[in-house]
Amino acid sequence: MTTEQATIVRNDRDRVAVLLMDYPRRTMNIVDERLLDDLRTHVDRILADASVDAIVLGSAKAAFGAGADVAWLPTLVARPDAEEFLAKVHRLMLELAGSPKPVVAAVAGSALGGALELALATSAIVAAENARLGLPEVTLGLLPGGGGTQLLRRFVRLDAAADLLTTGRSVDARQAADLGLVQQVATGSDLIATAVSVALGRVGALAGVALLPGAASVLDAQRDALADSRAGLTSAAAKILDVLAAGIADGIEEGLAQERRGFLELARSPYSRAAIHMFLVEADAKRRARTAEERVGGVAVVGGGQMGAGIAATAVTRGLSAVVHDVSEDSLDRARAYLDAVLARSGRNDDEVRDRWTATVDWEGFSDAGAVVEAVFEDPDLKQRVLADVSDHVPDSALVATNTSAISITRLASAVSHPDRFIGMHFFSPVERMPLVELIAHRDTAPETALRAAALGRQLGKVPVVVGDAPGFFTSRVYARWLMEGIRLLLDGLPAEEIDAAAQSAGFPVGPLRAHDEATLELVVQASIGQVAANVMTDRLDVPALREALGKLVAGGVRGRRFGKGFYVYEDGKRKGPNDEVIAILGVPPSEVARDTAAERLLLAFATESFLCWDDGTLCHPDDGDLAAVLGIGFPRSLGGPFHWADEQGAAAIVKRCRALGTSAFPPGVALERLAAEGGRFTHARRRMAPFTDAAEQA
Repeated sequence: MTTEQATIVRNDRDRVAVLLMDYPRRTMNIVDERLLDDLRTHVDRILADASVDAIVLGSAKAAFGAGADVAWLPTLVARPDAEEFLAKVHRLMLELAGSPKPVVAAVAGSALGGALELALATSAIVAAENARLGLPEVTLGLLPGGGGTQLLRRFVRLDAAADLLTTGRSVDARQAADLGLVQQVATGSDLIATAVSVALGRVGALAGVALLPGAASVLDAQRDALADSRAGLTSAAAKILDVLAAGIADGIEEGLAQERRGFLELARSPYSRAAIHMFLVEADAKRRARTAEERVGGVAVVGGGQMGAGIAATAVTRGLSAVVHDVSEDSLDRARAYLDAVLARSGRNDDEVRDRWTATVDWEGFSDAGAVVEAVFEDPDLKQRVLADVSDHVPDSALVATNTSAISITRLASAVSHPDRFIGMHFFSPVERMPLVELIAHRDTAPETALRAAALGRQLGKVPVVVGDAPGFFTSRVYARWLMEGIRLLLDGLPAEEIDAAAQSAGFPVGPLRAHDEATLELVVQASIGQVAANVMTDRLDVPALREALGKLVAGGVRGRRFGKGFYVYEDGKRKGPNDEVIAILGVPPSEVARDTAAERLLLAFATESFLCWDDGTLCHPDDGDLAAVLGIGFPRSLGGPFHWADEQGAAAIVKRCRALGTSAFPPGVALERLAAEGGRFTHARRRMAPFTDAAEQA
């Protein structure tokens, strides 16, 4: 019989019981039923022990804690006693807050979510200089369920509490001290000793759970501010404000009761399930990208255009060095200006960062490069010539990657000296802000090369997703299908602004025609049609007609925002209104297509192309498609990705909707049809070892 290892260890100092959270087999402490039960057992014993005057709650790990185990939440909310469990948690929190023996939290590193809620139940928080504190539950479509909505107001004003809770932002130790959240920042090396001293200084002080005063009007102002923000007032943020209002009006007990009910209501909603799904699949992708491969100290970038400049700027802001090669001094000057703009936007004016960035019109700095990213213009012949030059100037051991959105990696591999160390890395613009990178191996890419590329992606702060070397890979292919549906709706006579409004009503951040304008119509013709649709969509779309329509528009001066006129009219780069010439240039009659129908077509165009990418083996798992779709090409995060959305709706329901629109243009795919017949879900699919392996069997 084995004994379950404790989650908390006790080590007393000077009549102070020091409780250190140390969750077994975890790099970070989590707050779950097991840890809370252990904490209650310790606290009950300490309160009954006359030889102990105070308690310090800290961590035996580098960080205080990361909150609840998100993967456990669906199990919790499915329990019939879920509300009673939360009530028990709240009773523990109130007992800690009202303890006759002072309780002080010693916080180092991250104290997030449920871990911070534990700290909020103490008398005071002492933080190390590296501490980071926050309640990010709203980003998962939730509210704090461990008392955080009420206990936060023991330390900070109502306006600050409402901001922290509804934005999910975290603060460092100094910021937390300014807010009143942290009572002392420990500057020495012994955080626990400082916390012990603070605890002893509070012995004999009156205990209580009094909240700082606040007026409901503060919450009304926060509600209005969120409603006017780009993200809008989400259901989770609205519920948080409601719960805060309940605490103000009727006291902490009622506030906690509303918190329990609000937490479970949100946790059982599709929005929260989608957010939790995205959190888990992103965490899994990052975990799979952890390798034993040696981290590089820098990256060499070929091409000083927007993508190359973005990759280099991202590298130096994340502690790597970057050398940028271009044949043009002007291009290098623009790349340096790009870095300056990135630093200015981030509020940094850091010479140390700038010193890590160098430029060359020769190949200085490439002879000892560990990793090289080629990022010249999207032209296969140009890229092959440049890659051949790269091979002559880098060591044989270097990782060589090409940044491309659609060009065959197999074709480009013929230009490099060591194809086994060559891979595609598709970054997204603007690189410094977009979190995704697609990794595209060709048939001769060595496994360790893929691992090195994943490690480089993580060093650059990206989430790597492995996809197959097929036209458009995953993201450019699916995005092209979505863009083409926008043109198909236009040819059906629906105005551009109605099409984009339909897309936004479905949850997309922007519509397909505004996306055309941002990219320029010429680029859409070259990339989305020429490189993608013409190769993989002719069986279900009239690609020549789409190409002809875009050609007419370009000839008529409809080119995109950069040129002042696209599907919209622009002045100094700002959109002024729709371009009324578009429908006339195309010569199509006005349409009566309903907005709901247009939204359905755009949603299913995106989703069905994703399903086909699973069928043909482009994806290793549907979760990868969800991650790439949301992080890279704007699928509504609130829906959790196309595959999660299909699982939520039910495969049979999606098949029925495809048939209603016509399966010639909206084919549900083999896998979805099978899942509809079996009542299955994409999420249960077995992960492929690599793209295109066992595709026929799994589809």
